[in-house]
Amino acid sequence: MRSLFGRIFFGAWLTAVIMVLAAVYITHIREFGDPAQQDRWEGVELFREVTHNLRMTRRHGTEHFDHWLGQQPKEIQQRIYAIDEFGQEVLQRPIPRNMAPLFATLNYRNRETRGLVDKKPSIGFFVQRRGGETLRVVFMAGKSKEELVLRFILRSFWPILVLATLASGIACYLLARYLSKPLDNLRVATRRVAAGDLSYRVTPSLHGHGRELGELAADFDSMTAQLQESMAEQRRLIKDVSHELRSPLARLQVALAIARQKHVQALDPELDKIGKAADYLEDIIADILSLPVSGDNQRPLDDVVEINSLLSALCDELKDEAHHKQVFINLHLDDTELLVATRGSSLTAALENILRNAIKYSPQGGHATVTVTGIPARTTAQASDTAAQGHCQIQVTDSGNGVPASELEAIFRPFYRTDEARSRESGGFGLGLAIAQRTVAQHQGNIEAFNAEYGGLTVKITLPTLDSGF
Repeated sequence: MRSLFGRIFFGAWLTAVIMVLAAVYITHIREFGDPAQQDRWEGVELFREVTHNLRMTRRHGTEHFDHWLGQQPKEIQQRIYAIDEFGQEVLQRPIPRNMAPLFATLNYRNRETRGLVDKKPSIGFFVQRRGGETLRVVFMAGKSKEELVLRFILRSFWPILVLATLASGIACYLLARYLSKPLDNLRVATRRVAAGDLSYRVTPSLHGHGRELGELAADFDSMTAQLQESMAEQRRLIKDVSHELRSPLARLQVALAIARQKHVQALDPELDKIGKAADYLEDIIADILSLPVSGDNQRPLDDVVEINSLLSALCDELKDEAHHKQVFINLHLDDTELLVATRGSSLTAALENILRNAIKYSPQGGHATVTVTGIPARTTAQASDTAAQGHCQIQVTDSGNGVPASELEAIFRPFYRTDEARSRESGGFGLGLAIAQRTVAQHQGNIEAFNAEYGGLTVKITLPTLDSGF
């Protein structure tokens, strides 16, 4: 059983049941220090009736006892044996062999004795009349230990066991729940922190669960607070660096404007490319500077982009780069208009980065395939809000060697590179997919990577679409 709650519950329950069984065994089955074994006697009324008839025998003779014993049921007759002065059993029955020693001890001096017959506590009486008649009687006054155990099991053990099991089960369930609930709260907190919610604190949910768990919760909250502060400092650093980049970027734009004023037509294509790169860099810096430092709130998606048109434009811009490497771009667009909420150029930058990677890591003469698929909204009454919203899927597949399966998730980590030699050739620093993942997450979408069936790496992006009437 893998669940900690189940282990605690069944372990404590089994321990409680064993303790109950041990207590029952000690108190009802074992015997301690009772040589007379009176705790095994039974039939007090029968014992009184036997002694009453023995007194009547002293008055009226042994015939009275013979007559009384002969009228009793067989189960009582089997417990009482009597021998007259001639050594004959009054009902002409054979005397049990292990009862003979008890009869032998009864005489004029020893008129009452006790012992065991077939492991059953028994009492012997010696009765004498004035006329010389004698009668020796042995009465088995109790049950053997085995019979008592069997009777206890049949009459009392099962009800006690069932009640003890139910009571201990309820108590152990509450105990296991009390012990495992703090760990469940800590697991929920760990998952939320792993998902990026560094503001979550676990101390309030573990209040009143003991000093050790309280200290653990405090250490956990201290760790998340330090992580939150570290992330905030990183964002501040990025903002500061981005702000400092604006000065050389401004000088670059001024120099570009001066170069264009010289009207050198041969340089116009290159100057246009430099201008586009400067504008793109300016947009990135503006987006970074507009992001909140704390990360608790996100900027609203206040713009709309059409995915088919966006990817078509991006592929046109990258045609020269793909042609230079002799890589063909295969674009398959959806027939439906796919509108996606966005802000600024963040989504454009993420998609462009993924397309550049597909061209970059495809071999010479290879191809990069871009496929756009629209998924209509579900209109059934049972559909949830998430399932009822339309989506679009963007798949970008290169024709390279792919990525080892063990590293498919790691490539989305910042500065992670699967192939150092390839990274040096491409000049990458392992930030493109990490930025793309964050951008897609901010658009309430999902991004994943997997190796294509016929080679190459496929990056699939799923984004929610706005209602456009399909």
